[in-house]
Amino acid sequence: MNKPSKGFTLVEILVALTILAITMGAYLSQLDQQISQSHELKNRTMAHWLAQNHLAQMRIEERWPNPGILSAKVQQGQQTWHLQQQVSNTPNANIRRVSLNVTSDNGDFSGSLVGYINGAK
Repeated sequence: MNKPSKGFTLVEILVALTILAITMGAYLSQLDQQISQSHELKNRTMAHWLAQNHLAQMRIEERWPNPGILSAKVQQGQQTWHLQQQVSNTPNANIRRVSLNVTSDNGDFSGSLVGYINGAK
């Protein structure tokens, strides 16, 4: 008489491994996408903070900016950023529009902010 087998057959093991491999592939793909999105969100947040800090510094120092474009490299968050400031006049002579564009050193991430500076004292 044949003894009942104790264990799995080779086919059952191969099917289980195939299912596991497909599941792990989908999981790793999703994980990679989440990491990329998290990295992009972090850099966009840093760019926005940099623009807010620059505008706040202009207001604190009470600088009355001249109309025109100014570009600078700024360090924030252990990263170098390119800041472009464009100042333009508004219909009110005591207010200037400040448009800030921030791009990472490698050009991948960017943010922008528009603010207004009051020159009346």
